[in-house]
Amino acid sequence: MRKIVLFLAIVFSTQFVFSQVFVDDQNINELDIKYVQLIGVNTSMFGVKIKVFVDYGQKAKFMKADGIKDATGTVIKFNSMIAALNFMNNNGWSFVNYTEAMFSGKLRYVYLLEKRE
Repeated sequence: MRKIVLFLAIVFSTQFVFSQVFVDDQNINELDIKYVQLIGVNTSMFGVKIKVFVDYGQKAKFMKADGIKDATGTVIKFNSMIAALNFMNNNGWSFVNYTEAMFSGKLRYVYLLEKRE
């Protein structure tokens, strides 16, 4: 009986953790928005090192770009854009479109995502 109660407690507690994507200390899943851009920038000259950002229409800050954070406020580091895309998919966002663009000599990977209903 204890195992069943413990199992149910774990299952229900994970439901509350689901859908928490923090950008600039704001849980974007709680906002009245439908689309976001998941932007990855290759910051390495030798190999691939990706910094991932989310644009949900927030006011841009000069010389500062906020990454995706967890509930404790720690910036989440991704090994690749696919890891970031999988993270967003697991948190209620669906892939719509993809493009690449050069900006200030750096390649940007831009994914358009839509919030699932």
